[in-house]
Amino acid sequence: MGNEYYNNKFAYQNQKNNKMAYGGGYQPVPGPTAPSLEININQNNGGSSPAGTYNPTTRRPPNYAPPPPPMSDYAQPAYNPMWFDRFPRRENRGMFRLALVEAMLALVVLGGGIWCARDTADYCPWHSAIWTGAFFLINAIIGSAAAKIGSINLYMAHLVLSLICVGMCLIGGGLSARNWMTVGTYSHPKIERGAAFCLLGEHDPSRISYIFSHMDRYDFRSCLFQLKVGIAVNSVQFVVAGLEVLLNILSAILCMKRTCTSCI
Repeated sequence: MGNEYYNNKFAYQNQKNNKMAYGGGYQPVPGPTAPSLEININQNNGGSSPAGTYNPTTRRPPNYAPPPPPMSDYAQPAYNPMWFDRFPRRENRGMFRLALVEAMLALVVLGGGIWCARDTADYCPWHSAIWTGAFFLINAIIGSAAAKIGSINLYMAHLVLSLICVGMCLIGGGLSARNWMTVGTYSHPKIERGAAFCLLGEHDPSRISYIFSHMDRYDFRSCLFQLKVGIAVNSVQFVVAGLEVLLNILSAILCMKRTCTSCI
């Protein structure tokens, strides 16, 4: 556009000089005109634009969704471990599982003690499986509550009960071992020599003669069933007592750790 303007000006000056040189009168020649740039803006006031023209006010929606704003624009919710994990501490998960194992073993001992006391009470003379199993179950419930809630008072209660359970395991295990050892002998505290007709602790002629002379008076099947229940319950109680000692010692250690950490 600039070169065209200068070319027109140069032609105009040459034409003017030639007329003056050859005696021609001076005739005004229209000067060069600067190129004009016309911009037509189509302002459509409600009318339809002609075909082939671009209407800047009409925009087609994009084919893709706009990107989401950065995460910093959202309000970050506060992390609540009690809502997400349901434990005040991650370490309490192991303490809770330990309490569940203690509860299952306590139910086994308690169920066996009730069975032995109902069907064959003579083989469980002190009912040690009942009161030890009930105490183990209470301690397990308190331990699970301490792991869930995280209260210092529950930690202390579970600590004290775990130490008591260790002593009760030793007592219950000793009684069950004594009951197991006296089965089939004449020194049993509840089973007399004449009553235990299906047991031959000592193979003496008088005992064998008594059994054969009274075979029609006794139910050997029932006697054998009571013997099996008594031996099984006392054996299970002895094994569970040993396991409960280890678990309660571990529970006491965990409670000590939680208590000392909370105090600090």
